[in-house]
Amino acid sequence: MYDKLTKKDIELMEAELEDRRLNIRPKIMEEVKRTREFGDLSENYEYKAAKQAQNKNRSRMRYLEGMIKTASVIDDNSKADEVG
Repeated sequence: MYDKLTKKDIELMEAELEDRRLNIRPKIMEEVKRTREFGDLSENYEYKAAKQAQNKNRSRMRYLEGMIKTASVIDDNSKADEVG
């Protein structure tokens, strides 16, 4: 990856990652548990949708972790009305 990101970009990614870990993941896990109790999983659309949301969240978390780990930090020296 080795994308060039500003410190602010990395902070935003870290904030999103923390939100996904502390808020979104527990809600999805509870939804998976709740829908699993509906019975036959082969015909349980709610369960499949909850599992898809769980996989999507995990994928996004892995992506953010990779971006944060491999990013090179660049300085943002441009003014508010300039393109840097």
